[in-house]
Amino acid sequence: MDKANNSDFRFEKYVIKYSLIDIKEELTDNDSLNISITPKGIKYKDKFILTLDVKISDNKNIVTINIIVDGIFFFKANIPCEQIGQYFTVNAPAIIFPYIRGYISMLTSLSGTGNIVIPTLNLTDLGKELAENIEDRSE
Repeated sequence: MDKANNSDFRFEKYVIKYSLIDIKEELTDNDSLNISITPKGIKYKDKFILTLDVKISDNKNIVTINIIVDGIFFFKANIPCEQIGQYFTVNAPAIIFPYIRGYISMLTSLSGTGNIVIPTLNLTDLGKELAENIEDRSE
C-alpha cells in the first residue's frame, strides 16, 4: 500500500475569540446583509495564525454580528516563500470561513428569531488584503 503524502500546509484548529450576535427581530427575505471581513496574520517559523474579524449587519440595524476567529495552521519550515504566501492568503481564509458561516447559522437558528445563513463568498480580494497584513515573527 502506498503511503499518503502529508500536506506542506495543515489546518490544526480554530478558536472563536469574540462573539456578538444581537438580533432585535426576525429578518425578512427583503432584508440584505452587509458583510465586512478584516484579515490579519502572524507567521512564525512553522506556524501561521490567521485572524478574521467578521462584521455583519443589515440596513435597518435589526441584526448586528461580530465574530473574531483565529485559525491555527502548521507548515513545513522548508517550503519556498512563494508557496507559503499562496497558502496563507488564498487557502487559509477559504478553510476557516465555512466554520464561521456554520457557527453563525447554528447560533441564529437556536435563537428563535430565524436562521441567518451567510452566503458562500469569493475570498480572492480578502487574500490581497491579508497579504498586506501579515506580521513575520519567524526569527
